[in-house]
Amino acid sequence: MPRQSLIALALLLVALSAGWWFNRPLEVPPAAVIQPWLPALQGQAATITAIEVRRPGQPLVRLERREQGWVLPAKADYPADQAAVSALLRALLAAHKVAPRTANPALFAQLELDEKDGAEGQAIRLSLEQAGAVPTALLIGKPGQQGGQLVRRADEQQSWLVDQRVELPATELQWLDRRVSAIPFATVRELTLRYPQGEVLSLCRSSAQEPDLQVRGLPKNHQLAFASIANGSALPFTDLQFNEVAPLSQIGFKGKPALRFSLSTFAGATLEGEVFVQAEQPWLVLGKAQGFDAQSLPGTSAWAYRLEPTQYQMLAKKLTDLLTKKP
Repeated sequence: MPRQSLIALALLLVALSAGWWFNRPLEVPPAAVIQPWLPALQGQAATITAIEVRRPGQPLVRLERREQGWVLPAKADYPADQAAVSALLRALLAAHKVAPRTANPALFAQLELDEKDGAEGQAIRLSLEQAGAVPTALLIGKPGQQGGQLVRRADEQQSWLVDQRVELPATELQWLDRRVSAIPFATVRELTLRYPQGEVLSLCRSSAQEPDLQVRGLPKNHQLAFASIANGSALPFTDLQFNEVAPLSQIGFKGKPALRFSLSTFAGATLEGEVFVQAEQPWLVLGKAQGFDAQSLPGTSAWAYRLEPTQYQMLAKKLTDLLTKKP
């Protein structure tokens, strides 16, 4: 075999061996030798006051603990997704070392644990802050092929495979608690939509046993295009999530709202609101609300919520959208 071919074959074998080493199956060591990855933080989740997350190519996301929970200061202290923050801290503090990986900086990129900005294989950098302590800087790399995560402390060269998968929201938006409303459709008794030109669409049903909303004041010689067509306007409220949020005090809506609505349930809860269209984007503003708990109505009147155009289109039906002439 020619010398060049032998060299090429040798290099290929080295590359394959390195790949196997970095991604070999997760083998949990005996309990007697299991060591926590972050021993100084064991049992200290409640003392962490802030978290910073820097993903390659994305702006810094900072979360801070307040009395009411985690918030994003850059979003005027809007509430974070509390479950996502709790899951992150739980994974980090429960992580135990499974096996060492490379301590060679030249190989960090292969594990996506490189710290240099713009580098191929750059890590996600986390910073955990505690009062009166130096922040703990962590680098999160690739998931392990058979479970766990490749990680490294920023102040250490040694990388590790740990036994916990560390999952983080992909964008700043996904760190927010995006829920506006979660009102079960089965509880909706009436929904009234009012438009600037004076048109009013009133949808209702007399009991919770009726599966579909009906149009109040159905015009003569017309019928619903199909039995459940009116339900579409109320369905967005069952799992309404925003696409952007801003303090209402910082947004100056011009002109009249494109839509006003009022919703009531069989339990007597009521909700009013408006939708403004600005720069061709629909913004929801909640008004007076009574009888809803925080799970059914996480959104408040202090904020403006930008919706997806499809959400607004589903909500903002007019009478002509629902009817067809009787045969």
